[in-house]
Amino acid sequence: MARDYFLLYLIYGFAFINMGIFSIQGKDAEVTDLPLVKSLKYLGYFGISHGITEWITMIEILDIYSHLHTFLFIIKYFLKAVSFAYLMIFGISLLPLKHRYRKIILKVPIILFLVWLTGFILLSVYYGQDYLMLNPKYNIIVLRYIMALSGGAVSAIALYLNGKTIEKRKSNSMAKRYKGLACIFLIYGFLDGLIVKKMDFFPANIINDNLFLEIFQFPIQIFKASVGITINFLLIKVIDTFGWEQKEKINRLEERRIASEERRKLGLEIHDSIIQSLYAAGLKVEYLIKNKSEDSIEPMLKEIKIDLNNTIDKTREFLSSSTLEIIEMEDLNYSLQQLVRKFNENQDIPIEFKSNTSQTNYGHLSPEKSTQIYYIVQEAISNVIKHSKATYAEVLLESKYDFLYIKVIDNGLGISMKGMNVEKHFGISSMEERAKRIGGTLNIDKIGNGTKVEIMIPWGDTRHE
Repeated sequence: MARDYFLLYLIYGFAFINMGIFSIQGKDAEVTDLPLVKSLKYLGYFGISHGITEWITMIEILDIYSHLHTFLFIIKYFLKAVSFAYLMIFGISLLPLKHRYRKIILKVPIILFLVWLTGFILLSVYYGQDYLMLNPKYNIIVLRYIMALSGGAVSAIALYLNGKTIEKRKSNSMAKRYKGLACIFLIYGFLDGLIVKKMDFFPANIINDNLFLEIFQFPIQIFKASVGITINFLLIKVIDTFGWEQKEKINRLEERRIASEERRKLGLEIHDSIIQSLYAAGLKVEYLIKNKSEDSIEPMLKEIKIDLNNTIDKTREFLSSSTLEIIEMEDLNYSLQQLVRKFNENQDIPIEFKSNTSQTNYGHLSPEKSTQIYYIVQEAISNVIKHSKATYAEVLLESKYDFLYIKVIDNGLGISMKGMNVEKHFGISSMEERAKRIGGTLNIDKIGNGTKVEIMIPWGDTRHE
């Protein structure tokens, strides 16, 4: 390698290490549900390990530690394998897949890493430590063609799909940055995964560094360094757009604080005025019952009438001030908790309520949606009690980016909507009708031992520009 490339590898490595340090900080990962923020740590591990390999290449160019040449070679390729595995993990963790499928697919990069490591060790032991240094075919095929290329492609696809999802939420500027980041990761995967040294096998004999130099008239290392810097820039821009989420969080928390304070005041108002007025009227009625003197009846009745009229006015005022246009997640949480509690008090099947909702949800629930969700869950629990012959049931409430997810499961006989004439089952048809009325979907499936009722309700329209 030419010493002229020293500066390029220095910049390239620095760009990726800087990206890794920035990503691994996990900006607000503990308080957000945005998939990219949750997955940034894997991108951080990729950036740091990949950047170090470029700096090791820089050291090899300078020939500073010639006596450690073999050691540096082993460390470099081990870190390359680790970095490409983390790149694949980053992309897979971003894919919009169900948790059980993602959990299975996340094993693929680990398996590929172990396959490469096993082959690396066996070849080194059998043919000698210098074999892989003189014959890079194995590392090119496994690390570059399989791991780097697929890692870049998966990350690009995942970022693009996330961008499309965010676009549906009307955040066009953030969606464009996601898609820009997707494009640059696709370019990275092509550059680092497909364009390699010229070798005597396909496709390295056609697509290689020499071809790139002939077409563009500058070495690929310049383009790679530019890609690293661009990834840094776009990633920072994408992370900066999360400011809207944090502002939203602050606004929501403030709204909840105000709402909680208002509820407390209304509770005091009910206790100190309405209940006290009714109590006073009750005492006067008791007095009339015990003292039936005609002289006291008429003035006492007038006082009771005044007390009741005042109570009616205060009740109307209370109802007016406590009407909310938007119902937040904490209200639905509380309502369903109370619903489950009442069912547990009046029948023998233990029902557990679980809530997996973030402090800041992605959207609002209208009163109509909240009400319909409540009655759907109520009907689902009623069916468990009446028909399932179960010994246990569970209600799960979970907030997703695009929708609210509710699941009711039991360990009873089990039923499914597949092949069922829903119209003959009034309870199920009413649940389906309620879900459709608010733009949601209802699905009932027989599971291994029992029934699973799934409801997905889209959030109300919110705009984040």
